[in-house]
Amino acid sequence: MIKVTKEKNMSMNDVVNIETEEGNFYISFEKNCNLYFSYLPNKLESNDEYSFTIKNDNSFVYKCFDELYDSIISERPFKYSENLAHPEYVYPLSKTCVELVHDDGIIDWHSDDDKDYDLSSTLSIRREESDYIVTFKKSKSVPGHKAYSVCIDNANSGYDPYNISFVVFYNKLRRHDFSKINDEKFVLVRKR
Repeated sequence: MIKVTKEKNMSMNDVVNIETEEGNFYISFEKNCNLYFSYLPNKLESNDEYSFTIKNDNSFVYKCFDELYDSIISERPFKYSENLAHPEYVYPLSKTCVELVHDDGIIDWHSDDDKDYDLSSTLSIRREESDYIVTFKKSKSVPGHKAYSVCIDNANSGYDPYNISFVVFYNKLRRHDFSKINDEKFVLVRKR
């Protein structure tokens, strides 16, 4: 079962913590105005990558992943954003940008804050039957680095305009009230 909690970081921005059966990862907007997807392993782990499964047991979180995935794979990063002045406008995308973001239905986002593309931390999202698999791959440019953190740069991303899809995703999660049982899958109404 997916559980989502929220807290504030030192910059007073929301940190969205997503807990799955495999563990938890978090999404945060940091003081450098960039979005981060991060996983911090316990001290015993030394894997180069770690994966989480997003199942449909929390339909709101699943729907957010579904919209994020579809907006990138369909090459329409603004398709589901209601907050933009002209949501029907879509950037003309270069073939190079599209090839960097997805290959064979897998989104591979190399961290925007690492100068060496081939050694950078990577966030991968793939659809597998009815689930989403979110995989963090550790940076190889910093030996002994324990955190799996991927920067999505809001100003200078090599994947512009796809970075906006991730910001919209984060905003949907941080604005949602997870304290209420409002997931249609869990609400049962009995009529007499």
